[in-house]
Amino acid sequence: MIADSIENKKQYECLGAGFKLGFEFIEKCVAENLPVGKYELDGKNVYASVQEYDSKTEARYEGHREYIDIQFIVSGEEIMEWKQRSESEQNTEYNAEKDVEFFDVSDAVRIPFKKNEFAVFFPNDVHRPGMKLNESVPVKKILIKIHK
Repeated sequence: MIADSIENKKQYECLGAGFKLGFEFIEKCVAENLPVGKYELDGKNVYASVQEYDSKTEARYEGHREYIDIQFIVSGEEIMEWKQRSESEQNTEYNAEKDVEFFDVSDAVRIPFKKNEFAVFFPNDVHRPGMKLNESVPVKKILIKIHK
């Protein structure tokens, strides 16, 4: 798991072409105020989703086997919770079509994120994004999915 500010994005482009494409899309999306929707960046290898929602009080912990997530906060704030997959208990069957499975987690690390900050979740991470910090607020987020 990585937590950082977009101003440090260059440090992560060395992780692969998908990261470079993802961060370029984030810059474009912010500059052009792209609407909610799905965006193909490199077929099924790299794609994006622009989302708007209110931060939540309840959500499930999720993990992915095939994709890495970059979750960037355009506006608003939220808590993203994280735990090692090896320290979490899977509680659903893996859905290969959606690349998701859900977990029971205790003692997760809670990290607040605000505008211009991002998290990267790898397949060895379990995460629960979108949680309210103090009160539920509108959030605009860009989710980049990078095939590992």
